[in-house]
Amino acid sequence: MKLFTLPNLLTLGNLFCGCLAVICLFTFQNQLAIEQPQHLSPKSYLVIILILLLVSLVFDLLDGMVARAMKINSDIGIQLDSLADMVTFGFVPGIMMLILLNQIFPLSNSGELKVVVDIPWLPFLGLFITLFSALRLAKFNVDTEQSTYFKGLATPANTILIFSLFWIQNQNGFIISKELDLYFLIGITILSCYLLIANIPLFSFKFKGLAWKDNHFKYVFVIICILSLILFQMNAVPFIILLYIITSIIFRKKIINVA
Repeated sequence: MKLFTLPNLLTLGNLFCGCLAVICLFTFQNQLAIEQPQHLSPKSYLVIILILLLVSLVFDLLDGMVARAMKINSDIGIQLDSLADMVTFGFVPGIMMLILLNQIFPLSNSGELKVVVDIPWLPFLGLFITLFSALRLAKFNVDTEQSTYFKGLATPANTILIFSLFWIQNQNGFIISKELDLYFLIGITILSCYLLIANIPLFSFKFKGLAWKDNHFKYVFVIICILSLILFQMNAVPFIILLYIITSIIFRKKIINVA
């Protein structure tokens, strides 16, 4: 049994970046809590986390491609991939949401907000994203129908969504009222958990050919994504995820028939 194959090393690279992202998140949170000048600004940590997630995405994309190209697919590689994704695209978004909720509804000072239900441990609700990511990954491993399309939102896409909200909140904030921000984040958390395990067919970017006829909606989607990111940067990500889901629902029959 070969452990240190090139695909496995790429997967470990994904895991390593995920671990570094977790460390950066806790460091970022501690820096905000002590409110003292540090070597790196909060925005610097956000950029570092973004870079780590992008590198993780590249590793996650390459490990499968390299394994298929080298014809060295293995059961251990499949299991390792899920374990790495559980950290990078499961634990990381859960911690992000926990920090977001804690910024608005602090664990140590929860009574200041006028909310319908005063729950001191409410920020831990963010970790439900981690739990549902685990369910999503386990479901993916045993579902043979997800080889050409996804059922529910893939964990990397969900992580990008949560990170975009994390970025927006720590740059400009969401809404004027903290109470509305809190309800918004709780709603996003519930929606995220649902989308992770939903049986909604969502298209993948595995092209079987480059013909426009077979992939026109994917090409249009990519063009819209690029233009949106250029114009609105990180603010465009929630819209892109929503467009991804809507596009998949519209072309549902085509997505399933391709499979």
